[in-house]
Amino acid sequence: MGAEFTEMISAFNRMASELDETEHTRKRLLSDLAHEMRTPVATVDGYLEAMLDGVAGADPETLTMLREQTDRLKRLAEDVSLVSFAEEHRLSMETHVISVAELIGVAQGQAHSSYAAKEVTLQIAEDSGGAVLLGDRDRLSQVLTNLLDNALRHTGPGDQVTLRAGSDSATVFLSVEDTGHGVAPEHLPHLFERFYRVDTARDRAHGGSGIGLTIVRSIVEAHDGDVRAESRGPGHGTLFTVELPRHG
Repeated sequence: MGAEFTEMISAFNRMASELDETEHTRKRLLSDLAHEMRTPVATVDGYLEAMLDGVAGADPETLTMLREQTDRLKRLAEDVSLVSFAEEHRLSMETHVISVAELIGVAQGQAHSSYAAKEVTLQIAEDSGGAVLLGDRDRLSQVLTNLLDNALRHTGPGDQVTLRAGSDSATVFLSVEDTGHGVAPEHLPHLFERFYRVDTARDRAHGGSGIGLTIVRSIVEAHDGDVRAESRGPGHGTLFTVELPRHG
């Protein structure tokens, strides 16, 4: 009876701790989300008020701006949902054996048009030696997509982004390196925090949700991996490296 009672108390304490962690996560997310929604909501409200007052019409430019802001709110809602599940360790994943070369190829194909439109060169250096991973294909693809999107936001015409893949006997290495704006040392430890922006005005102008890198970290850690950022400072580009357990 004593052992059973002790186990029951331990289970109850674990449940209480998990509930407390969930509530803490919820409060932080709601606070961050409320702050992040102010700009797009204020923009939409301003345009609608101008249209109602007859100051602005429903011209293509205005409608495009409204669509961009509503799309931004939609992305924000989807990203926040993913992060909340990940932080509470409830992120659903479908596990498969995945070719690293295939992941790189998919990421390259998805990024090609946006990189071409901005005149940023995307280089591929795939040297994984046929390595495979055990994980969720869509989630890991999102890791590369988010890193490539982040690199594109912080580069300009004529810059270059390199997507690399390599491996050793135990680890697969994926990296995205750009020749863009770079990051000051004091910002590096905070890049994966929710809604952290090195340059608030610039990042918001480029439509980022503010949690793309947080999602990267959440997915990588859910695969028992690690991610880090390096930069020699402003004007010297940034390197993001993901390490994941090699399968087989």
